Amino acid sequence: SVVCFRVASHDSPPDADALDRLNAELLRRVNARGEVFLSSTRLRGRFTLRLAIGHVRTSSGHVARAWDSIRWT
Repeated sequence: SVVCFRVASHDSPPDADALDRLNAELLRRVNARGEVFLSSTRLRGRFTLRLAIGHVRTSSGHVARAWDSIRWT
């Protein structure tokens, strides 16, 4: 019911700390818009975004709107 994800990098090797900061900033910006609420956790020590989509009333339209909000933030 919860999807965990983070912005990735094509750098080799990626700057994990910079990606943590980027993901934290994305969380702040998405939540500031007020349309979608993300939470966060740490997986394997890295800052990770979480989106709850498992509620019985969540539709594919809700998920699409959340994805759009994340992509265009």
